[in-house]
Amino acid sequence: MSTVLMGSADVDPHAEHGYLCCPDCGLLQKLPRTGIRGLNTYCGRCGATLERTRGRSINAALAMCLSALFLLLPMNLLPFLTVDIFGVHHTSIVYSGIAGIAAQGWPVVAVILALELIILPFFRFGFLATVLLGIYHDYHHPHLGKLFRWSERLDQWAMPDVFLIGCVIGYGRVAPFLPISIGIGGYCVLAVSFLTLLTRASLDRREIWRRIGPCCQHLEEGVEYVGCPFCGLPHPKAEAEGQPCRRCGERVWRYRPDTGIRVLALTLAGFFCYPFAYLYPMESNYQLGSLQGYTIMTGVHKLIQANFYVFAAIIFLASVLTPFLKLFGLSWFLISIHGHSQRWLRGKTMLFRVIRQIGRWSHIDVFTVAVFLPLMHLSGLLAVYVGKALPFFLAVVVITMFATEIFDPRLLWQKVDEQQEQDESVFVNTASAES
Repeated sequence: MSTVLMGSADVDPHAEHGYLCCPDCGLLQKLPRTGIRGLNTYCGRCGATLERTRGRSINAALAMCLSALFLLLPMNLLPFLTVDIFGVHHTSIVYSGIAGIAAQGWPVVAVILALELIILPFFRFGFLATVLLGIYHDYHHPHLGKLFRWSERLDQWAMPDVFLIGCVIGYGRVAPFLPISIGIGGYCVLAVSFLTLLTRASLDRREIWRRIGPCCQHLEEGVEYVGCPFCGLPHPKAEAEGQPCRRCGERVWRYRPDTGIRVLALTLAGFFCYPFAYLYPMESNYQLGSLQGYTIMTGVHKLIQANFYVFAAIIFLASVLTPFLKLFGLSWFLISIHGHSQRWLRGKTMLFRVIRQIGRWSHIDVFTVAVFLPLMHLSGLLAVYVGKALPFFLAVVVITMFATEIFDPRLLWQKVDEQQEQDESVFVNTASAES
């Protein structure tokens, strides 16, 4: 095994090394000693971040999480935007836009948005706060690992930070034409969004997993190990495959079964919905007896005409390029796995991490419609209607997010693993570290 240079990082001489299977490529690796601050550790094969301690603090994450959980209630109940149209007063709260979408005949879309904006953020921060409080008080409960796993999964689906961008764009589209003001709920949306980002940035996830336990400090000779696809804890393959992880409860597989066929079905469904999302109007505006539809590209063009170049770029990247990149990437992965390709494996794994992180931001256009739908309403004179493209577009976004969650990137490295297993019985690398 190679020696890792720690630079100027602070090292606890009594701390122990640990072993971890990279969740992205499955490589069994020896991590640097625990208790090191200011150190980032990366997978020696695919470059995935295995541990990041620089700027991380469990106590800070707990404070941010509790603050966000406290502000979720006023964020959902208080008006965040207010408009006066010819003396008629309209306010927009989170629920009003969702209710308006349901009232126009799209209940499934409304349910999805209600989950992402109202319900799941409470579960996300509630589970995370429970875990961090348990760690803070050194309380060991067998379900802490499962709660932390669910809080991390829900992080992709709880979207106050994405909703903030939708609010900003909605405000920018209405402000030049109508008197609009920001309410207390708007400042709560801003606060919760930043607290969401700060909580995510301050979480020392590997340290949390170590505190929850158990950890793998030693390997038995002649035993083949398989890693948990979520937390990376190594397990003896003969005993653990198909069984729940001892730490987080996720099913342990060398390669997740039936991943290819399920991801293929979801990808094909995404390709089916994709053209309808751009051919049909995303919304229709009724003004003084005239009904005009706006597709996603029309909306981008209107923003450019209004000199909102930044908003136009955000919508184009989030609503046009990102869904295409996700569908293209998933298709490339499936073709590579089917053809046992060993080319650009590191690049493919990096692309998978990118589409896993950016996929949720495609909700911006949907949230923008939900924001100003309650504001733009004056009986017989002004109204906004949900277009046929919105459910198709939301379907593309949600389907590709599910496909990314289901996909097992370790399948990309299967052929390499098989060749290495033929060459040596035990393959353990030392993870690379930067201080």
